[in-house]
Amino acid sequence: MPHHPRLLLPALALLAAVPVTAAATPPHVGPATAEAPAVSVAWRDAPVEPARVAVGDTLVAQVAVDSVPDAGVLRVSARGGRFTALPRGCVPSSIVRRRSSISADGTRLRCLVRPGPRVLRAPLEVTAGPGRAVGVVATLGRAQAAAPRLTSLGGPSAAPAYRFLSSPDFLNGDVADLRRGPGAWDPRRSPNSINAAYRSALDHVLGAFADEAPGSVLVAGDLVEGWWGTDPGRTGTFGPVGTPAERRAALRRAADTYYPQWLQRFRSRGLAVLPAMGDHELGDDPWTSRKRALAPAFERAWSRWFGRRADGSPRFADRPRGSRHELSAYAVRPTPELQVVTINVFDVTPDRARVQVDPAQLAWLRDVLRRARRDGVAWVVVQGHAPVLRTDRARGSSGLHVRGGAGSALWRTFARFGVDLYLCGEVHDVSVAERDGVVQVTHGGIFQFGLTNYLRADVRPDRVELELRDFAARWADAADGSRLWETRPAGMPAVVRVRRTPFTIGTMTLGLDGVQQASGVLRPRR
Repeated sequence: MPHHPRLLLPALALLAAVPVTAAATPPHVGPATAEAPAVSVAWRDAPVEPARVAVGDTLVAQVAVDSVPDAGVLRVSARGGRFTALPRGCVPSSIVRRRSSISADGTRLRCLVRPGPRVLRAPLEVTAGPGRAVGVVATLGRAQAAAPRLTSLGGPSAAPAYRFLSSPDFLNGDVADLRRGPGAWDPRRSPNSINAAYRSALDHVLGAFADEAPGSVLVAGDLVEGWWGTDPGRTGTFGPVGTPAERRAALRRAADTYYPQWLQRFRSRGLAVLPAMGDHELGDDPWTSRKRALAPAFERAWSRWFGRRADGSPRFADRPRGSRHELSAYAVRPTPELQVVTINVFDVTPDRARVQVDPAQLAWLRDVLRRARRDGVAWVVVQGHAPVLRTDRARGSSGLHVRGGAGSALWRTFARFGVDLYLCGEVHDVSVAERDGVVQVTHGGIFQFGLTNYLRADVRPDRVELELRDFAARWADAADGSRLWETRPAGMPAVVRVRRTPFTIGTMTLGLDGVQQASGVLRPRR
């Protein structure tokens, strides 16, 4: 899936959210003016005893603005609870432009509102312990209003049974210190593949991952750039590439440089990673005859680092034995409530290249799903690199999809055996589709162009709560035009900056009967 840097929209500029402190009593709000519109806040559908609410209750704060003369940012601050969805009246964000969002801790809602009168309904989950106040304050310009305070009851909210993160296309670039590889890097012949800016940006993003304390991180392919077995700049970094044997050897050296450093970044932060193969792990689409000839070597290289343990034994017991992808597809059950399956959606051989699941792997997948349902597993999540259902958003992507779409054997298997969620990447944007009771969430980015996001999933017995979290980031070329080195001739922009604290731009709750609520970028497109 070749990407085209010059066609990408600039990543969003760094934005600073302004916290709003809740007032003890509602301040006086005077007549509306162009500079200070009238704002009011009240509890909508409050409990029978509106002064007393239990931890875990969902309240709705209704914020009314009598007139917005120009598009403005309404800021709503919660005390004693956290916002669980973006109101419909808020203009949704995209992964390159922050319009409306929820802070990482859930206590601040940033809502871009268009001109005119507006009524927003913001759902709020009570999190404060016994006797603690629950309140909301809204501010637009110089106008401010607060809802009556409520008193919370009960202990802290129950922790989820399991939390995982999903971040496809992380990193979609060859980022590593070439001094630590088995090649023959010479700084006089090419720049390195990392610098201080990338180290800082990676530390911020992976630090945010670690702050979530997930049980695992799913990465549905495109870990690297992967144009290996080539050397258009004639740097000799990974050796000669003139013959098929030399290309295979150069590919192995590249894999043994980039993969272990990619993996170590997660392990050093205590993050257990569950990756899948993307098209970049197979040399990148489109597949010329030379790339197809290298497909077995690409898969062996990936499997060495992600499908096998250090002693060479298979890492995962539940895998499609007999499939060519036995070491790049696997199933794990981290808790009794959750089944996670990783599939390889690429059928690339020296003779052909298809985006589909091979028959042996498909038969294994059906068996995994059959066992999960027999065992009463509540939630089944599958990840693979390419979407099955067509997506309506793409950014710098050739838009690979599984052949057959909703009519493919893969999607029919999902529907037949009750897969709840299919996570995929490839298109470097966010898109949600729901069909046959299955929800497909496509997301991810290209790190070197400031596009990186992740889905946080909290698994509970009766629901799965999803939040799509984005980062304020920007990228630039160096003043002298130099770039970080990859075997791909264009290289990578030298400057990437990421603000560590993420923000939520979409939410979804999956219930036992399907989608219960969805907001922002996670709202399915009809």
